[in-house]
Amino acid sequence: MVVKAAIRKGLDVLCITDHNSIAGALKTQKYAAGLSGIEVVIGEEISTAEGEIIGLFLQERIEPGLDAQETAERIHEQGGIAIAPHPFSPHCPCLGCKVQHLDLDGIEVFNSIHRDPYSNRLALRKSVTNGKASMGGSDAHSVEMVGNAYTTFPGSTADDFRRSVLRKETFFGGETTSLAACIRWSNGAAMEIGKAAYRSLSGRIVQDNALHTRIHGIKKRNKIIGLFGAALYLVPPIPIISGAVGDLIIRRKARKMWNENKWID
Repeated sequence: MVVKAAIRKGLDVLCITDHNSIAGALKTQKYAAGLSGIEVVIGEEISTAEGEIIGLFLQERIEPGLDAQETAERIHEQGGIAIAPHPFSPHCPCLGCKVQHLDLDGIEVFNSIHRDPYSNRLALRKSVTNGKASMGGSDAHSVEMVGNAYTTFPGSTADDFRRSVLRKETFFGGETTSLAACIRWSNGAAMEIGKAAYRSLSGRIVQDNALHTRIHGIKKRNKIIGLFGAALYLVPPIPIISGAVGDLIIRRKARKMWNENKWID
C-alpha cells in the first residue's frame, strides 16, 4: 500500500526508514522490484544517545543507543548517507544544535507532520548556515501521509538522489499534514494498541509484528490498562479534543525552542 501511494503521488524514489529496523525496508524494496516507475531505498531512523539520525542506502541495520557521531560514521562505512530528521522537534528525539558539529550529509528542513511554524524554519536556517543538503520528508505514519513532503533533486533515480545529497543539490517541497490526518492516524494507532493488547491477553500474539511483540512482553496489568485506555481514547469527541490540545501544546514548545536557538550559530 505504501509503494502504491508513493506512485500515485508521483514519487520516483521512496525511502523507508522504520525506527531501529531495516526489515520493513527490505520487504518493501523486494515488493517494488517488480514495479516500474519507483525505486525503494533501504533506510533506518536510528535512536542515538543524542537524538535520531536517518541512515539511507544501508546494507545492514545499525544498532540504537550509540552516540550521534559514531552512528554517522557507521552509516558512512556502509556507503550510506546520514540525515538529521526534524532536528528541532518539540516532540521527537532530536539533535538540536548538534547538527552543526556532526558529520552529516543533510538536514530535514521540512517535516510535514511538524505543524508548528517554528521547527522547520529553524532547521532550514541551520541547514543554510552550515552547508548541509536541505531535504524534505513526510515522516509518514500512515498511507494517507505518504508524499506530503518530499525532497527534490536533479534526475529521477536512487543514484541521482544519493549523488544530489552529497553535492548539496537538493531542496524540498510539499505541504503540512492536516490535523485531521494526524487525528485519523492516532485513532488507528489506538486501535492497533488495543488489538495487540487483546490478542496478547487471549494468547493470540502476531509473531511478525513489532508492536504486538513489544506489547506481549509487558506485564498483564499494563496490557489491561492499554486495552481500556485505547478503547476510551476512541470515544468521540476525545480524539478531536486531544488532537487540538496536543497541537496547541506542541506549537508553544516549538516557539520556546525557536526563541532559545534562533541566534545560535
